[in-house]
This record gives sequence, C-alpha cells and structure tokens, in this order.
Amino acid sequence: VDSPRGRIAAPPRGAAWIFRGRVAAAPRPRRGDSVETGAHLRYASVSDETGGVSCQRSKRTRSVARRDFHHRMILSERSAEILALDIRGFVFFGAAAALLARLKREAGVDDEDEAPSPVSWVVLDCSDCAGVDATAVRACFVPFQQLLLQKRAKLLFCGLRPHVRESLERHGADLNRACFKTADAALEAAEDALLKRATAGQPTQRPPDSFDELRPLENAARPLEEILGEYLEDEKRDLAAAAGDLGKYFSRHSISQGDALFAHGDEAKTIYVVHAGTVDLKQAGKRIARVKRGGVLGELCFLLRHRQSLDAAAATHVDLWSLTRDSYDAMRRDQPVLHGLIQTALLKSMALQVSEGLSIGNWG
Repeated sequence: VDSPRGRIAAPPRGAAWIFRGRVAAAPRPRRGDSVETGAHLRYASVSDETGGVSCQRSKRTRSVARRDFHHRMILSERSAEILALDIRGFVFFGAAAALLARLKREAGVDDEDEAPSPVSWVVLDCSDCAGVDATAVRACFVPFQQLLLQKRAKLLFCGLRPHVRESLERHGADLNRACFKTADAALEAAEDALLKRATAGQPTQRPPDSFDELRPLENAARPLEEILGEYLEDEKRDLAAAAGDLGKYFSRHSISQGDALFAHGDEAKTIYVVHAGTVDLKQAGKRIARVKRGGVLGELCFLLRHRQSLDAAAATHVDLWSLTRDSYDAMRRDQPVLHGLIQTALLKSMALQVSEGLSIGNWG
C-alpha cells in the first residue's frame, strides 16, 4: 500500500486497519491502493464474534516454573482454577459488550448467580491487543474485574503496551499487583497463589510466593529424603530404611547467581536436585523452564546418555544436591534397592515434565 510516508505492507487477510486509534473494518487493500495513514498505523487479527476483537483460550495454561513433586501434583489436579485468555485486536466501545459476555462465559461467572467463580485466577494476555478506548475499559474490563472480585477470583493482566496500560489505569481498572510483563510471569504468580491457598495449614509444605527467593537458603530448603519421598508415596518405608546412605552418593554444593551449571552439548554426567534457589533452563537463549527448590534437572539426558540439549544457569544463589554417573553406577552395584527407588523417582519426574510440557506448549 502506498502512503505519503512510503510503501506499507498490507495486513494479512481477515485483519483490521487501525488509524490513529480507530478501527477501519475495510477489505484488504489491493496492490497500488493509496492510504492516508499519518504517523500511526497498526493492524491486528480480529474476530467478528466480538465485533473486531478476538478472545480465545490460551494454548499455555502453565508457567515454565518446575517445582517439587507435591506442588506439581497440586497444580496438575487444580489446573482448572487458572484460566488464561488471549486478547487480540483493538478493543473499542462497539466491541465492549460482546467481549464482556465472552469473558464471563469463559470464566463461568454471571451477575445474577451468587455462587463463587469456578476459576480463581483469570490471566488476560494482551500482547496482541493494539489498543483500548475509555468506554471499553469502563464497560468491559472494570465490571469484569469487579465481578471476579465478588466471586472471590482475581484478574491478572500481562503483555500490556504502555498506552494500553495507561488507558486501563486512567479509566478505573485496578492494576496494583495485577499487571505482569509476560504471560509466564502472570501464570507463575497465579500458581504461587494457588499453592499458597492449597497448602494453608501445612507447615511442612510452606508455599512459595513472589518474595520466596529473598529468604535465607536454610529457611527455604527441604531435606533430600523428603523431596524424593514425594515421588515414592508407595515406597516411603523402603526409602526411609535406605535414607542413611543417600549422603554416600549425593553431594551438596552451591553456585552463585549467573553461574552456569551445564551448557548445550556438554556430556550429561550429573543429575541435580535443587535444595534452594532457582535454575533457568534455556534453549537458544529462550527460557523454557525455571527449576525451583525440590525440582530435578539433567535427568533426561543423563539416563539416555545423550549430551545436554539445554543451557542451565543459576537465576539466584542456588544450593543443590548432585548425583554423578560414577556415584549412580556405584549405587546400582552396592545398593540396588536404593538405586531402584531413585530411578523410580526420576522416571516420575520425567513423566510430569511431559504432562507439564503439554500445558506449557513445549510439546506437539
């Protein structure tokens, strides 16, 4: 498309032109058409169902945080309590009513129904939201946020562009502790809150929160036997009988924030269990997992005898246990019962990774 500021690529079929904050529901321009664009032109995918805005369930329903077995099972069993939705397009007054109805339907809430919401946290990913006008904020997002609060649920925003955030705040939306840079950060916050609620009254299972990594290591740590025991519910007696020998095979050490644990292509010769702190796993520079206390890493390539497929580095100061291949082989030779228990725990950890990968979107 030609414009006074040069040639501009036309939007994909089914998209809307947005001029200076207004949606132009026009057909795709033909080659050679001229458009007076001024300085601001954006386009975004739209859906006729909500009058120019697309609202769909996100393919990602879990963050990349990898926790201990107990917390992972809670999140798996109560995954329906966190709803993630993607908002695309420009939300203007003409789409507000339809979008509000869609949001209520997805969250299973109704103004006339006094029952609590079936979901406890709704995450709105607005990364592809090109803009929102004042009327849409007051007629859609504010009443939806207030309705969720009445139903004892919370609305979380993520991926807001600066002008979108400004419009939401200016016209009544409460973004205090409800606005996150990425969908992953919002999902992790919702998971932390879910765990806090689910483990209330269980002093031995202190749930994490956004300030968890700032606590002293000794207060955040858990015994290795306790962490492994969660993977071995039916074999806890056997583990207890052999627990005294864990120290013969697992060594404990610390690494500082930013230090590498292993790199892509390294020989996979060690399995790690995080005692306290956080380790980031990255692939081609992109973080795909965040292993927290009680989490296991390195086990897949170790058992398959492959080279490391990821990079691992400490996101905080990290205290961990490590099991080298020499110690693993010695355990198999000298303590076959304990070796079998450790192998069962590792297999369960990997099975959970597959299940979690489907929710995160890393598989298929």
